Amino acid sequence: MVSASAQTPQQLNGIHKVPGAVKHAGIYHVATGTWTRTGGGAVSNFGASDIVYSNTATSGYFSTAGGNGGFAAGSENFDEGGLPGTTNGNPFTGAGPNRDEYKINFLEFSYCDLSGPGVSGWTFNFYESYDPCTINTSPDASRTVTGLPANGGCWLVDIDLAGNEFCLGADGGALAPGWDNDPDFDSFGWSFTYAGTGTASAGPLLVGDPVATDPTYIAGGLPLDGSNTYYGAVSACNSLGTGYLTRDFWWLEDPTAASSGCYFFGGYGNNNGCGGPSNPYASWYMQMSAEAGSCGTPTIGTIYCTSNPNSTGSNTSMSLLGSASAAANDLTLSAGNLPNNTFGFFLYSPTQGSVPNPGGSQGDLCLGGAIGRFVGAGQVKSSGAGTEITLSTTSGEWDLSALPGPTGSSAAVAGNTANFQAWHRDANPTVTSNFSDGITIVWQ
Repeated sequence: MVSASAQTPQQLNGIHKVPGAVKHAGIYHVATGTWTRTGGGAVSNFGASDIVYSNTATSGYFSTAGGNGGFAAGSENFDEGGLPGTTNGNPFTGAGPNRDEYKINFLEFSYCDLSGPGVSGWTFNFYESYDPCTINTSPDASRTVTGLPANGGCWLVDIDLAGNEFCLGADGGALAPGWDNDPDFDSFGWSFTYAGTGTASAGPLLVGDPVATDPTYIAGGLPLDGSNTYYGAVSACNSLGTGYLTRDFWWLEDPTAASSGCYFFGGYGNNNGCGGPSNPYASWYMQMSAEAGSCGTPTIGTIYCTSNPNSTGSNTSMSLLGSASAAANDLTLSAGNLPNNTFGFFLYSPTQGSVPNPGGSQGDLCLGGAIGRFVGAGQVKSSGAGTEITLSTTSGEWDLSALPGPTGSSAAVAGNTANFQAWHRDANPTVTSNFSDGITIVWQ
């Protein structure tokens, strides 16, 4: 690790005032390359109970580190944070962590790009076990999002990873299992690299203000509260968060090797409480959400149809966990990002389709042909206090030998295609219904 004493001088030439209001671009669906536009309004990132890392307390500055035309153009920039597990002993003032692995299905990122229209993009790498302020060359997951707005302004983008989720272990993951009470072992890492085509300066918003957001913060320490997450407290001053275990420095890896090193922006200081810091924290805007269930079982299938946002502001996700083998009879249907206490059931068809707003629904039916409904005994589910409903063959709730149809059931056969979707009740604001994304697999 590069210690604070080994940090390079502050990079004031890489910090700039945000040149105007930050606009909300909408929700970008990675699986389909499509957008859900929100008209400039914020969305509800899959519900507060699923927000697992929230580094969103803005300073009014952005950094040009890594963006073409900026400081160290083309560099990969590493930041750190914490995803706490059930054995973590830090004094969370919220509910506390209740899981030891996180299936990341949604990101929120905010940046400025001073280039022309429609040219911005970013590659994000994620590292389950990360020693803060060091280079790391083997990411556990990588996602590239292009075609984002630039237009010489600043944007907030919500990134739907349905069908492209990835897993991160708590407290440093598999390489450092369990809580060590040492951020050098308990941290995860993420990095950004500019993937747009612009030539003007671009970079993420600088965020992190522990005094304003973290009731347990002690000057000179680390943010330990995890504000604005499902396990943490409400922010002390607003609804934004300072990421758990984030630090006031970052690692920059310059492909030319000219500027590689550990950087800061002059040293964070806040003597003004909720009025804001005198020097910005050296960390980047990132919010991450995760599905509530385990991610040890592999996700299979391909999202082919994206439906419309439900009353939470997010699309109802659809995923398949287990095996595509018809003989294995090991498959769980899962619909996530649901409103609380919502009833729903799953649909199946060998044929895909597209029917907008059937029966007055606010969603789109993505199935055609002979559509079957999972409405047998115990198959209609409620999300209860959570955000997910599931239907599993391993618990005997259904069977691959009895796929439902309008005139009777049929068996899964290797080589045949199966398409699934979920329907659920909603109130948005009056009583209505909605559908999940559509997902397809080929039986093996």
